Amino acid sequence: MNKLNLKGIDFGTENLEAYTPEVSGNFCVWLNLTIGLENIDGGHLFQVGICTTSWLEHQTLTKGFYIPRHMIIVNDFDYQLIKSTIDGIISSAERATWEQSLQILCRFFSWEYEDYQS
Repeated sequence: MNKLNLKGIDFGTENLEAYTPEVSGNFCVWLNLTIGLENIDGGHLFQVGICTTSWLEHQTLTKGFYIPRHMIIVNDFDYQLIKSTIDGIISSAERATWEQSLQILCRFFSWEYEDYQS
């Protein structure tokens, strides 16, 4: 089984451990994740939205509907909870090959090469 690692997590130049959204209970921020195999330099870029139920409610009230994808729904921005949730998803995606792991990761995170056709 391949061991996956979260090699990076960021939101631009923000310090995520100290980050506070402008409106604490109503936000959606997209985090960049670098995920790769243990003992191999680098990784692949993924993104995940961290959004509140209030933000989702606002979207549905404005548009009449909202189709979420690649999001983690939270009550507030708790970096430790968010990171441990992401780590848990990554651990649960470990499979025999990178390709098998990637299929699981893409259920939760948007992959940089998703829908890429050469």
